[in-house]
Amino acid sequence: MIEFDDVSLTLGDFSLKNLTLEISKGDYYFVLGPSGAGKTVILEAIAGLHRPDSGRILIRGEDVSGIPPEKRKIALVYQDYSLFPHMSVYENIAFGLLMQKAGKEEVSKAVDNIMNRLGISHLRDRHPLTMSGGEQQRVALARSLVVNPDILLLDEPLSAMDPITREKFISDLRSLHKELGITIVQVTHSRDEVFALAEKVAVISSGKLEQEGTLNDVFRKPENSVVGRFIGIENVLLGSVGGCSENGGCTVDICGVKIRALCEAGDKKEICAYIRGVDVGIDTVMSDSPVSGSRNVLPGSVLCVNPYNSMYRVYVDCGFSLCSLLTEREVDAMKIEPGKDVYAFFEDSAVHLTGRD
Repeated sequence: MIEFDDVSLTLGDFSLKNLTLEISKGDYYFVLGPSGAGKTVILEAIAGLHRPDSGRILIRGEDVSGIPPEKRKIALVYQDYSLFPHMSVYENIAFGLLMQKAGKEEVSKAVDNIMNRLGISHLRDRHPLTMSGGEQQRVALARSLVVNPDILLLDEPLSAMDPITREKFISDLRSLHKELGITIVQVTHSRDEVFALAEKVAVISSGKLEQEGTLNDVFRKPENSVVGRFIGIENVLLGSVGGCSENGGCTVDICGVKIRALCEAGDKKEICAYIRGVDVGIDTVMSDSPVSGSRNVLPGSVLCVNPYNSMYRVYVDCGFSLCSLLTEREVDAMKIEPGKDVYAFFEDSAVHLTGRD
């Protein structure tokens, strides 16, 4: 549906660098990256607002370099909504259809239909400045969908919403995508949004594609430390491979501590090891406990206990700092506190290895 073929694009001091990615028809595709990574530039390039310096952007298999934005059947919703303040909700939503010279009856029917679908019919005669951010975002989405685009581009649509409104809007986006089968490309710096909605994701940093793949590919098997750290893997550790066994396992040395892992880094000796906090368990005893059967069991001392959303990040000094993600019940039951002696444990399959960046 959408293909970037070795696209480079310079805007002032910023550059997209040799970007190659592919978005299939009907995908809910996310571009994830920090502020200034180039996420919005990618959306604007798809929409036709920027022309590549080199490379090609293809839509439906056609090079669209010479096709103006209004001919691409694409709708772009910006983070700031870009609603007309002097127009009512109805007039804002109808604007695109009127520009297409649609008849009055067709416009009225289409606008009423999309307002009902998004639950904003009661806002029909209101003006943007009298509405909340969540209401304005729904109106902006309605204005984009009413023209029946093939592709919907969303520029951080949830960033200004309170948690309750955000959850409702996520549910609405999920339902709309399923119902309409439309291709959606959404940019964000929020991992939570990606987990809630994405089918495929590209991680962008400083105008460069770091990794592209399914949600499981990217979040469980990052290809480098830039991706690993940005997607929130708690333990990104430098080490060296000591040797591999016939069964596919290997020994990794991290700060003088040896752990078991699966051989995933090819013939690379200097590696980066990734261990998610949720895959690291903690216990206070060694015998007759779950830790006894685990491949890696490391004695250590609790460094600190930090609240994290509804969980706790527990950092343990095992010869290197290792983070475990525990529930409040687990922390209370084991009386986890700084200075307490514990055992941290994790399976060899929980350790993902890549060569160093």
